[in-house]
Amino acid sequence: MKREYSIFVGDVALDEYYKAPYWPNISEKLIVETLKPNIGGMIANAASVYAGYGESTFFVSLLNSGKVTRKLLKNLDEGGIDTRYILYDDNLPDSKTIVFLTENDHTIFIPNLGINYIDITPEVFEAIKGAKLIYTTIMEIKRLRYNQLEAIDIIKEARSLGTRFVCDLDVAHLEPGDEKYIKEMDIVFFNQMGFRVYQKGTSYEKAILKLLEYGIEIVAVTMGANGANIHTREKKIHVPGIPVEVVDVTGAGDTFCSSFIYAMSKSSNLYTVSNFANAAASRAVTRMGPRGGVTKSKSVIDFMKEKGLEVGEEYQSFLESR
Repeated sequence: MKREYSIFVGDVALDEYYKAPYWPNISEKLIVETLKPNIGGMIANAASVYAGYGESTFFVSLLNSGKVTRKLLKNLDEGGIDTRYILYDDNLPDSKTIVFLTENDHTIFIPNLGINYIDITPEVFEAIKGAKLIYTTIMEIKRLRYNQLEAIDIIKEARSLGTRFVCDLDVAHLEPGDEKYIKEMDIVFFNQMGFRVYQKGTSYEKAILKLLEYGIEIVAVTMGANGANIHTREKKIHVPGIPVEVVDVTGAGDTFCSSFIYAMSKSSNLYTVSNFANAAASRAVTRMGPRGGVTKSKSVIDFMKEKGLEVGEEYQSFLESR
């Protein structure tokens, strides 16, 4: 059976933006500039980028059914993301995040919505088992339940049928017991800060080796302006950063991750895949808002050419319509 679609399991939120001249000290008062809010959410950003490339994309989340949610889902629908598997609980608050831009970086506050479990429907369970990829975070995926099945059982059953799991570990906000979920992932992404947290005092190399020994196929560590490292059991690839004028780094990591898995569907060459994802993320930070990476593959390839990067015949498949 050919698997034609991917499911993104996680958050979508209204991002309230503020710009500060610097990050304040404790007890300091600082006047900040209120900017236009954007629709974001880490997983929704990644889903939007993925759908922008023309990939069949579904979204699973638990939200209330209020005005803010309707706005969020309208945005996803307009971006080509199928929201039929959204679940609802009107006891939940609105899904929002607070983003502070300071110089060339950002700080994000994510309010806890108080979700302990997400009881999925039979339709969602069947969709997960039939998906090509499930893209998520540990915090999001471990909440899923189906009848007597806990999240780990859902993951194992889906993987046994051919579904691959992709996890954005980001800044590695892990809790005791989360390692068992990491062991079930096929591809994991960290940012540099998150990987330092995950190392827990061990060397970079030992931490990478541990993950690969779990059976994880690819471990990627993004390093902002310094590019990214991609690890498999056979090789390590470093893609250098691309100099750009930074406008907003929000969503750059999400752009890298979803561009990477999209590129994997177009090329088996890991260098090609990594360079495309790196360029997509670099292009994204030149635009305002968490969805700055949403574009067609041709725009990313044109950006690579503008920056003097080699774009050979291996990228031709990225330009072919689906």
